Amino acid sequence: MKYIISLYYLNLTYFYFSLGLILKAFIDFIPVLFFFISYIFYTDIPVHYINEVNNIFNIGLSTSKSSGIYFATLVLMIVYSVQFFILLSIKQVKKIHYITLFIILVAGLSTLYFKNPFFIKIKPSIVYWGFALFFIISYFIKRTNVIKNLLKEQIELTNKKWNILLSSWIIFFVFCGFLNLYVANYYSEEQWVEFKFYFLGIVLPVFFIILNGLYIGINTKK
Repeated sequence: MKYIISLYYLNLTYFYFSLGLILKAFIDFIPVLFFFISYIFYTDIPVHYINEVNNIFNIGLSTSKSSGIYFATLVLMIVYSVQFFILLSIKQVKKIHYITLFIILVAGLSTLYFKNPFFIKIKPSIVYWGFALFFIISYFIKRTNVIKNLLKEQIELTNKKWNILLSSWIIFFVFCGFLNLYVANYYSEEQWVEFKFYFLGIVLPVFFIILNGLYIGINTKK
């Protein structure tokens, strides 16, 4: 009974910590939300607004659904840039924000210039693999377990368990990168947009965090 109670409170601690991470991630998720909405409702935008966008940015949008991905890409670039400078003004910008901004701008501008959505479609994979690479480099070169550094004040695990947890995050990011690439290549554009938003953006991360919570609850030092 004592074990069950301690496990319950431990998972509760991890839950609240994870909730904080999720809320922080939601702020970073806002540009993706705007991308999704812009794409889904593109054909509902009045023609004169589309013409105004063309006059300002000269990206050759039409009223057909095929232009939705280009409009959504433009919105993503603008929203993330605004978010970045807001974070910069309140001194909350991290290195990852600079890297993400660079990837979004390069992928976005390439998509608009070449009129090829391939670049914006592979952007999530590059970000996922970038996280995985960062974790790997931190561990093998800097001898730092990033996950342990984030959670060690709330949770106590053996070094071996911390390393397993780190490995699970690396595998998760690598898997998400390849999964995004597969769907982007073998499914329709609209299916990819919905998959990226609902499954990669919400369902899979939440499910993975729950699994992490169970693992931590079972393996925490008593």
